[in-house]
Amino acid sequence: MKIIDIKPNVILSSMGNETVEVTLFFASGQSSASVPAGISAGQFEVQNVSPDKAISQIENIKNKLINVDFSQENLDKLLIEENLAGNASLPISAAFWKYGLNNKIYTKFPKLFLLLFEGGKHGNSSISIQEFAIIEESLDEAIADFKSMKRYLDRHNIESLVGAEGGFSPKGFDNSLVLETIKNVFPDKQIAIDIAATFANSGIDEQNLLANYNIASIEDPFSEEAWPDWTNFYKQFGDQILVVGDDLIVTNKNRLKTALNPRAVNAIIIKPNQNGTISGTLEVVRMAKENNLKIIVSHRGEETDDSWIVDFALECEADFVKFGGMDRGERIAKYNRLRELGMK
Repeated sequence: MKIIDIKPNVILSSMGNETVEVTLFFASGQSSASVPAGISAGQFEVQNVSPDKAISQIENIKNKLINVDFSQENLDKLLIEENLAGNASLPISAAFWKYGLNNKIYTKFPKLFLLLFEGGKHGNSSISIQEFAIIEESLDEAIADFKSMKRYLDRHNIESLVGAEGGFSPKGFDNSLVLETIKNVFPDKQIAIDIAATFANSGIDEQNLLANYNIASIEDPFSEEAWPDWTNFYKQFGDQILVVGDDLIVTNKNRLKTALNPRAVNAIIIKPNQNGTISGTLEVVRMAKENNLKIIVSHRGEETDDSWIVDFALECEADFVKFGGMDRGERIAKYNRLRELGMK
């Protein structure tokens, strides 16, 4: 495909900060993509720069991108060779990728990690665990369950803030009260938690949590460089639950190789903006699948209304997706896209 023009732009993210959007123009249409940012970003993610610097980088290589017949792989290779920041390369890469989708029809959909409560850097700090989700088989079920939790909080006069990703974050709650509430409202649902240990010295007793709650997934139980802790934890619990690496791996193939030998995880969070290009992200997905890891495609803490991450999740046949709670517009955009693409 040939790009005939490129228009970068600064827009606002869900946190009111500036981020980058790029529109690519082709002979028969156009495609736009914007990029999110991580509130709790791992140190090994691709480097970002200020939106103004990212746009300057895009403008500087514009002539190398226009009127050239690119494949996705060749475009992404050039973006990497030009040493662009992640928030300059990804919006170009994603907009190009979106244009090539051609209104695909999907019949296979992932399970949902429906975010119910959040704390840590995303909400009320008395809740040290960053995310508490339940695993849903369908979109309709997720919508009904989120409403059920809201009714429960209202009925018990529990006033709740909404966290950065659309989950509840009530004052006066701690980890135990959140888990007891979920257990009370949804006794049969499997729970997925994100400890985000790199960003919180939470002192979580994972073994106690597994003994008392129906936890099926634990993400980032240790910090991003605590490799012995990770491998020991995987040996102990890897046959019982999903041991999920996010900050540990940051959608980086070299970090993933390290996490596979010795084995530290059996599931991986995939975030394209940690990597910087669509091709690079898909390479990590392929490597993870070849090693029997479950794929969890995820939004970021600081999002935009763009929903291309949904299409990406379906294209790479993710096992699960994380798109937050159902109380912020930038998260609802993802759920609406799932429905638009046929998920019930």
